[in-house]
Amino acid sequence: MTGHDYTNRQNAPFFWFLSLLAVGCFIGGRASEPEFGAVVTCYSLSAVFALLAVMFMWLETSDQGDHLLVHFGPLPIARRRVRYERIRAVRRDRSRLIEGWGIHLGPRGWIWNLWGREVVELDLDKGRLRIGTDDPEGLTAFLQDRCNLN
Repeated sequence: MTGHDYTNRQNAPFFWFLSLLAVGCFIGGRASEPEFGAVVTCYSLSAVFALLAVMFMWLETSDQGDHLLVHFGPLPIARRRVRYERIRAVRRDRSRLIEGWGIHLGPRGWIWNLWGREVVELDLDKGRLRIGTDDPEGLTAFLQDRCNLN
């Protein structure tokens, strides 16, 4: 297999909600003038929501030759590389509603999820990683083939 055989980008409808919050807070700040405390609070919240919206617009999972790259974007702050040689098992699964979205350590290992409950679970030589995706069949098949786990 050659490098870059798999790429999937999952878009997040949550981006629009965060963007609306950012705009709403900005408008609230404009309407609060000249009340300094309210203006600072509204503009600060607007900036935080806008930053989160840009950081978590999509989740991309892609083959990089010797490793799998999982990253949120388009602001490239959160990324995770997993070398194929570290993957011991791959299976399709569903996250629990309580596990939510984002990046965090849960009872079943690290989860990187943006939207929905479909995940591909990777047993690594040290730990477990659960990757949210809207293409669980494709990612599972790719990883099983790439890591010779069939």
